[in-house]
Order: sequence, then C-alpha cells, then structure tokens
Amino acid sequence: MKLKTKGINWLRLTLQWGVILLILILAFLPDLTKIGTPDFEAYCPFGGLQALGSYLLNQALSCTMTSTQIVMGIILFVGVLIFSKLFCSFICPVGTVSEWLGKLGNKLKIRFTITGIADKALRSLKYILLFFTVYYTLQSNELFCKKYDPYYAVATGFSIDVVILYAIIALVLVIFGSIFIRLFWCKYLCPLGALSNIFKFSIFFVATLAIYLILLKFGVRISYVYPLAVACTGGYIIELLGQKSRFFPLAKITRNTSSCTDCQLCTKQCPQGIDVAGVETVKDVDCNLCGDCLLVCSVKNTLTINKRKEFKWLPIFAIVVLVTLGIIMGNVWEIPTIDLKWYGSEEMADAGVFTQSGLKNVKCYGSSMAFANKMKQLDGVYGVATYVKRHGVKIYYDKEKLNEEKIQEQLFTPQKKPIKTLAKGIETVYCVSLKLENFFDSFDFSYLSILLQQKTNAVGIISEFDCPVIVKIYFPEEIKDKDELRSIIESATLTYNTTNGPTTVDLKFKVSGNPKYYTVSKGEYIENMFTAFEKSFNHKNDYTNDVIKTYYLPLGKNRALRNKFSYIVSHLSNNNGIVGFRTKLDDNLKEVAEISYIDSITNITNITNALLSDSLNVSYSNGKKGKVGNMFDFSEELKDSIIGK
Repeated sequence: MKLKTKGINWLRLTLQWGVILLILILAFLPDLTKIGTPDFEAYCPFGGLQALGSYLLNQALSCTMTSTQIVMGIILFVGVLIFSKLFCSFICPVGTVSEWLGKLGNKLKIRFTITGIADKALRSLKYILLFFTVYYTLQSNELFCKKYDPYYAVATGFSIDVVILYAIIALVLVIFGSIFIRLFWCKYLCPLGALSNIFKFSIFFVATLAIYLILLKFGVRISYVYPLAVACTGGYIIELLGQKSRFFPLAKITRNTSSCTDCQLCTKQCPQGIDVAGVETVKDVDCNLCGDCLLVCSVKNTLTINKRKEFKWLPIFAIVVLVTLGIIMGNVWEIPTIDLKWYGSEEMADAGVFTQSGLKNVKCYGSSMAFANKMKQLDGVYGVATYVKRHGVKIYYDKEKLNEEKIQEQLFTPQKKPIKTLAKGIETVYCVSLKLENFFDSFDFSYLSILLQQKTNAVGIISEFDCPVIVKIYFPEEIKDKDELRSIIESATLTYNTTNGPTTVDLKFKVSGNPKYYTVSKGEYIENMFTAFEKSFNHKNDYTNDVIKTYYLPLGKNRALRNKFSYIVSHLSNNNGIVGFRTKLDDNLKEVAEISYIDSITNITNITNALLSDSLNVSYSNGKKGKVGNMFDFSEELKDSIIGK
C-alpha cells in the first residue's frame, strides 16, 4: 500500500519533533548536554523581550534572565517583521502540542472553530494577559510568565517559580481547549501571540514607543504602564477591526487566481483555519507562514510566497538561520546583570577600570546587588557592573585613591575551616603554605576544602590575601608525597554530593612558585584555626567598662553548635541587663563564652535560668518573634563558670 505523504510538511514536523526531543533530553537526561541544571527559558524570546524591557527600565538584569533570551527576543521581532510568526509554527512546544491535540479532536470529530462575536471577544484575553505579564515582570524584575507558563511548568516539574494553581489552569486550557477548539491557547490566551501581532502592526507599535521616548526626552515623567496599555489595547482593536497586517510581515502567502482550481485543499489544511482559497494574498494576523498550504496545493506554482516559487522553503530556512544566529550572538554577547554608577560623567571619564572573572559568589541579581553595596562603601569606587554568566565584575574607581591590588584585597575574604578533627595525642601539626592562582572567593575556598577532605588527611585550611592568594593547609603527619598533593590541588574537576544529587564543578587552581613546609605546635594550630563569635546588644556602648561585668562559661560540647549561637544570643538579648556574648580561648585552649551584663539590672540567677530554659525566645531578621526548643545543654558547664569584673 502506498504511503500518502502529499501535503505533509516533513521539514516542519521534523523540527517540531526535534524541539520536543531536546526538551525531553534536558528534562530527563541533562548529563548528555553537559550543562548541569538546564534552563528551560534560556532561549525563550518572550522572556527575552521582557528581560530587555526590565533591563532598560531598571538598569538591571535578573539572574533568571539572560543575554541569550534578549537576543532571541530581538530575533523574534525581526523575524515577525520579515517572515511572520515562525517561532509559533516551528519552535513553540505549546503551539506544537496544541496542533497535535487538535488533530486528535478532528479524528474524534469533536473540535470546532469559534467564529463571529465570540471569536472577537475571546481574542482580547491574550492582550490582557500580555499586559499583566509584562507589568509584573517590570515591577519585580523577575519573569512573571514562569508562574503560569504551561511549558515551563511541565518541563521543570512544577519548579519553585511556578504557581501551581495558575499552571494547572493553563495546562487544562491548553489540553482540553486544543482538543475541542481550534488552537484555543494560541489564538486567545498566548501573550507571545499577542506581542507578535503587535509587532505585525509595527507602524502602530513604533509610533507608540516613539511618543513615549520623546515624552521622556522632554522631561515628562510618564510611567511605562501607559504605553504598555496603549500597545495592548491598540493591538487588540486593530486585530478586532480586520485581523489584517497591511505591510508586515514582508513575506506572505500569495495565490495565483488564474491557475487555482478552487479545490479548497489549502483552506482545509491551514492549522489556523484561514480561508487561503478566498484571498489573493494572505494577510490574516493568525498566519504564521508554516507553509502547510503550499505543500497541499495540487496545482504547481499556484500557491507561493510573494509570487516566487523558489521561496517555497524560505520559512524553514529562515527559522534555522535566525535561531542559529540568536544562539551564536547570545553566547558571545553578554549584558551586565547590573551596571550601576554613583558618580557623574566627569568622574567616570577619568575612572580606572578593574575587571575580574571567576567570582563564583556573583551568581544572580541578588548577589550582584550585595556586591555593589559592598563596593559602594569603599572610598574611591565610582560604580560596578556584574556579569553572572561568567561570574565577572567590572569596577570603576578613582585612580588616585585605589589601585588594582587594593580592589582585589577588598574582593577577597580570608577564611579558615577545620576539615577533620585532630586526633588525640598529636602534639605537632604539619603545614604547607602555598600560593594559589585562580582562587578568588568563598566558593573556591569551599571547593578546595571538599577536595582536600575527599583525597587527603588534611585537618584544616586557612586562606589569606596576597597576589596570588596564600593558602595554608594543615596535616596530622608529615607530607610524604609532595608532588601528589600538588596534583590533587590542581585537579581539573571536583564532584561532590548535594541534595539534588552529585554535582561536578570545574577547578582552575594553579600552585604558583614553591610551597613552604613547616611544623607548628598543637596549641598554635588551635589558635590559628579559632574564630571568635561576638555580638553586642541592648546598647552596650552606652555603658562604661566599670559597670559591665563578665560571666565566663565553658562551652564544652556546645561549641559544636556554633552555627546556632545566634539563637542563644537572641534569647539572652530579651534580658535588658545582658549586653554582650562572645567566645574566646582560655589558657588551656578551651573555648569559653563571655556573657557581659549590668549587675544593677540583672544577676547571675537570671542568666543561668535563661541558659537552662527549655525553649528559646528568638527574634528573626524580618522582625517576627518565635520560640524554638533549646538545643544547648549548659547543665555541666555551669559548674565551672566564673564571674569576672
């Protein structure tokens, strides 16, 4: 039996299946792509256009937005002007699934096409959804569409960004709407479809944008809400009045009326239900130049693009070229996540520029702003820009006050960490001090600590600023194979377990020069590794030293709860007479707590009762108060407590 292939758009179908297959690989086999956690919105043009708007408005690019997205958004705009809504017909997974479900509805003979007043009224919904999506994105600097996008919800397994109720409603509308109604989501609800239609009405869109920019130029402070509302309302009205795009896109389906047999096959084949056989040039706003009608036409060269028979394969060629171009440009061009300058053009003209990549703690919009706030406090810094994709920063500075080494010192935070417990009986600790290149921040410190824990018997590590950074690693015994240690430190990758499973990161540590090897006593090692915890509260600085007394309390086993000290401090601060809490090493190198108090306001009994309380009354950073079980046990340590002056 001969297979019927006439009218099947194999190239479009192959591309659609390719996109679906890629999404499935990213979702279930991400290791095949070697990109770790996949970003399912990385190439979304709708997200890119929102990201561009957010960047222009807020001068900041959220970590959920990328340069690639923005490039894809610009490519979409250009593509719509020239070739129509190719993304909708060839790439969009929601559009693809809607078409396929619609074919199921046809087979079951339960699908119908909405026409007349109902059709015109329902078309307003996508413009309303477009308005609120863009509005909330610009307000929050985060992609609002992630909250309800049916594709994103399914692809990410309903990630934390998704509002489950919104996404379920959207999924129900996509699935059942497509089965019973022709392309229900695409025609009536898709905000990207609405935006693409506005681009088709480009003269209106450009005029709206130009008027808004002119008003801003002349000092009229007008909210972006107004041009957004005009664009959405105007787009709907233009679509409502005729559903025709007069000038754009440049490429249109054309019909040769003299050779047409009026067989109606093209109209029946059109996924959008456009009456192709009834017009000479298809200007319907729903046309996305899928090309299905071209392939089903029974008379050669009757249906063409712009009356050119050689343009038959133009849509598939154009979408491949545009997407490829977008990916290439997105990977070589990076927009700063933030680009903030707090001085005028005169200072900036003579500013020095320091750049640094590899700062893994610059990983999102929030961390970028934290970095900017830190740098703003440094006298001589004029502004900063961050690039989260490559974990890079650019710092503008006063060359008379700062130099690159001083800036590097400000970027660096010295750290120390015990890796393993020092065994009893060891009185001498062996240390290697080395200089490490490509060692920048706390992430690098953590990675090196994990690497040493996995592959060596190191007991502690300390980092100190220098160029390159100084790292001191302590061992319980003499280092026998120094070359092997160097090889471990210079490992290309590190794999460690997280709550989401094994994670692999690239390492670029490079030992510079010759390491130094020496020994220290156990006591010196303990002092080197010790980090004091100190908090003052209840206006301690208002009191003179002669009225402040100190209660010394051995920490004992409670020292293991160092990351919980903030709870006991918050609990103690409820007593107005207690004004401070800090830890130190005593003469026997044991960690003790110093609790500062005013004896005219409180007494030792109140302090001990607070320490032995079954629960802790704590205040959180957001101002809320709560109660947690007391995880500390000072019952034995209180016996050895001392009252000082």
